[in-house]
Amino acid sequence: MKPLFLESELPVDDLVRVGLWKNGKPSLSLENLQALLSGRRTELLTLENVQADGFLIKRLDVKLSLQRSEAGWVSLQAHPIHHQVQRDTQLDENEIEQLTGEHAAIVIKSVKGGDGKYKKLVFEYDPQTREFISYDPSQIQVPEHVNGVALTPEQKKAFRKGLTVELPDGTVFQHRASEPSGLRSDRKALVLSVLLNGGISYLLVRGIRSVMGEGHEQKDEYTAGFKMGLAAMERWQHKKDVPQINLQDLEREARRPLR
Repeated sequence: MKPLFLESELPVDDLVRVGLWKNGKPSLSLENLQALLSGRRTELLTLENVQADGFLIKRLDVKLSLQRSEAGWVSLQAHPIHHQVQRDTQLDENEIEQLTGEHAAIVIKSVKGGDGKYKKLVFEYDPQTREFISYDPSQIQVPEHVNGVALTPEQKKAFRKGLTVELPDGTVFQHRASEPSGLRSDRKALVLSVLLNGGISYLLVRGIRSVMGEGHEQKDEYTAGFKMGLAAMERWQHKKDVPQINLQDLEREARRPLR
């Protein structure tokens, strides 16, 4: 997806402090780096020997994200595992109960900003860190195609709001700000096409967690639509003269067991 941050904007000092900058580059997986640059949180990371406020923390399980100040400075934000749910003053008790009790994946409500104007925000709950996450749906980039199927304006609107979208073959997916990939689905992999710099680019997204939550088995991702998306991705690679991966390699990669 379209990055909100450039790799050149990464806060090197912050990454050095948490031991995630080595040999002149971030020592993060590609998926976690893309999550940071896209304005999302990484997966849960285990950091060791972290310097914080004059203390040495031997071990810390945490998610990371980037934040841009009003002055334009980019800093690293830590989201540790909290022992209790972190209350959000923008949510009432009923909304908190809906999200934490898994009665609803998202809550959409109008919130008054610092300028006195109201705008709609989407709220999620991250059960790993026990925090609430909110985002402006108008800032979410929506795929043009998923598994070779063009999304309708109604489906794009639903995706921005974190609602589930269903394709003709039964594939279900939704945007989730709490996920490093930005997605949840009933399939472990999807092929997306997105608009970047005025042109179409393709992404093979693997390791997608279940839209139904942990413990729910996902369907076989290797559908006719998925194969069609892979074929379109191969044609795009050839046309754009990007590093070539043939269709067979893509198929094997999509089927490779997750680590």
